[in-house]
Amino acid sequence: MAKPTTVRVPEELLNEIDQLVKENDLDRSTYLREVLQKGFLLDKQERALKGYTTGKLTLMELSRNLNCDPWEILSLLQYKNEHLNVLLEDWLDSADLGFAFD
Repeated sequence: MAKPTTVRVPEELLNEIDQLVKENDLDRSTYLREVLQKGFLLDKQERALKGYTTGKLTLMELSRNLNCDPWEILSLLQYKNEHLNVLLEDWLDSADLGFAFD
């Protein structure tokens, strides 16, 4: 269930939002919810990636935090021009992926 909240928005930004929703025949509240959701997910992704690149998260922990498989993480790292930060824990966690090392 959605709960109401109050956010102060600079008048100039609110004017731009109002103009955009009017031009595109959108509902302001619906539009703001969608933008807030997208912004939240992007921020969550950036913070999790920072945790990974600084060594606070393993690849598997990053995968779980972002709810995607490690292969998607590799694509995301490439897109963000970040380096793979492979640790011993990542190799040990690879058993979770079903890889067999002989």
